[in-house]
Amino acid sequence: MVGWFLTASEMLRASARPAARAGGLMALAAAAFAATSATAEPMIDKGASGDSARLEVVLDGKITPSCRLGGGGDVDLGELTGGEQVEANFALGCNVPFELNFQSMRGGLAHVTKPRGEGPYAGTLGYTLTVSVPTLKPAPAVMRGAFNSEELAAGRTLSSGEAVAAGGGRLQLRTAMPQGAGLLAGEYSEVLSVTVTPRV
Repeated sequence: MVGWFLTASEMLRASARPAARAGGLMALAAAAFAATSATAEPMIDKGASGDSARLEVVLDGKITPSCRLGGGGDVDLGELTGGEQVEANFALGCNVPFELNFQSMRGGLAHVTKPRGEGPYAGTLGYTLTVSVPTLKPAPAVMRGAFNSEELAAGRTLSSGEAVAAGGGRLQLRTAMPQGAGLLAGEYSEVLSVTVTPRV
């Protein structure tokens, strides 16, 4: 069992839990763009002769920085024989440059009571996480990263540079092959947290 938790560190915290197998979790979220009311400051200028006038209207406004992340849920990998693969789509809306942080709770799929295994049998199965996120700057591009579960235990971060999000991303998880005598019988679990942080 793998739990995906998607959170926003500044603007929004969101998590959804629809159960899904390979093929992915689908979730949509749209960025919220808020513009302030325009202000007008009239300026009247009478001509030298006094028979004409000019009116100037000064307009200004702003876009409030916003980052939103949506998706999450549980994935049942079934029997762990190694080489299992699942994918999950997530919604991402950021109108400013941003960072995505990935954190593994257990450093792999770990046996719920004996993560260190027993005898010749291992209690943890590693995996590789691949991330792809479309961006705009202003031309389309794709932000990519690949991490193993041991690296994710310490946390890993992807930066969009100066680009903004183009609407979502994809996570792909692939389990490693068990080593030695194989895995200890029992239930295995892992929680992968994804956090978005706007950079303003």
